[in-house]
Amino acid sequence: MRFLIDADLPRTLKNTFEKHSHEAILVRDLFGEASDSKIFDYAKKNKAIIVTKDLGFGQRFSEEVNNGLILARLPYRFTTDKINEIFDRFLNDVEEKSLVAAITVVELGRYRIRRPDK
Repeated sequence: MRFLIDADLPRTLKNTFEKHSHEAILVRDLFGEASDSKIFDYAKKNKAIIVTKDLGFGQRFSEEVNNGLILARLPYRFTTDKINEIFDRFLNDVEEKSLVAAITVVELGRYRIRRPDK
């Protein structure tokens, strides 16, 4: 699967996704800085699931279903290592196909998957 990692998450998260045999692309490497619209459109065109902390993507995704969205709802005080550890466990546990066209919320110790009503 292909994932587009937003600039509000650590660069090293790319390695965590690749460790699980996924393609991971960093928004910073593609665009430097980019608007949410540009990121959303790129993900849709390239069939990538967006990984972000930005709640604005949730609203946009609910209005216009995309390939998938993972929202990290983790405390800002978490270190890069802690974030990578949480995503490593998540990627071990989640059934990949359940992420497609869904909003997945990753929290400490759990995750929730919701499909928009469209």
